[in-house]
Amino acid sequence: MAGGASAATEETLDEATRIAYLRERGVEISLPEERAAEAAKLAAEAAEGTSKGEGRRKFEYVFVPADGGRQVEKRTAEASQSDVLPTLLSPHFASTAAMDSETVARESALNMKNMLVSGNAAGELKAPSAEEMQRQAEGGVAEAYPLAQYASGGCGTAVRLYIDAVGAMRGRPRNKRAEDLAEAAGLSGLSIHGDAYVGRCTRAPGGPELNQDFPLADLSPSSPWVLEARATHMRAAAEAGHRSDEHLASGGDGEGYSWTQTEDDVEVRITTGAPEGRGAAKRVAVAYGRGDKLTVKVDGAVVFEVAKLFARVTPDDCNWTLDQGAIVVTLAKNEPKPWTELRLPGSK
Repeated sequence: MAGGASAATEETLDEATRIAYLRERGVEISLPEERAAEAAKLAAEAAEGTSKGEGRRKFEYVFVPADGGRQVEKRTAEASQSDVLPTLLSPHFASTAAMDSETVARESALNMKNMLVSGNAAGELKAPSAEEMQRQAEGGVAEAYPLAQYASGGCGTAVRLYIDAVGAMRGRPRNKRAEDLAEAAGLSGLSIHGDAYVGRCTRAPGGPELNQDFPLADLSPSSPWVLEARATHMRAAAEAGHRSDEHLASGGDGEGYSWTQTEDDVEVRITTGAPEGRGAAKRVAVAYGRGDKLTVKVDGAVVFEVAKLFARVTPDDCNWTLDQGAIVVTLAKNEPKPWTELRLPGSK
């Protein structure tokens, strides 16, 4: 019994340490118990206002379904002395479906690829397991993604996209309209999975953050806030020297192979065992499984294999050729998203 209790305590401490580490570096993490407490607080404030006969101010925000066949809708909510939408919308993203471990591994790698872990950090920062993500997302988690941010002083107006924080890990469908809105605002390369909501907040110097109306008309790509946000993001990217393809990993290499990528394809150059001379192409066989693996054989023997690719490919659109002593395989991505590795993390 004592050994089991000790192991459980150690696991809890490890998780707490990881959460503290991420929060110190600006990553917003909301635990189920914290979200429940915030929801209870808002409910108590609403009940107190009702008992006093006070009518709370209402504001408009917009619902953008992932299903392109459904129309966007105006929604209303009661304002408070903070942005109420994360708490209000989190239950809309709740799900009892178990998360797929491969999807969690893939999306965790994408989310963590730009995170620098200092050499003097205590221990190794590990990607969360599907079970841990399931627990963290209990009851639903709404992430407030900034489309238009406050000015440098932290005051003015901000527009946010409220999305399922683990939508990709749950395998929810892509939301093209939400992605198009982000693109119009100058944020390219975003993959938004599941339903989304758009809202506006304002903050005066020394005052609280308040929800304000975001009408349906403001979804237009020609809206003043969209044009201003786009100009701001493009200016910031130019000053920082960012490239449009910066979200893509340059690729990598291993024993007898190297790989590079574009938005749509992954190219793998295999130098080990590449045949030469007349009839060389007839000696090569390339297979892609069900779009989840890559096997290259020469004379019937495997010379290169990835048992689990980072993400799925479309076999009918893949091809290969012989080029200067190498077998060059072009993998057509099933979805135009960046790969951080050739192999799915955790696979062999």
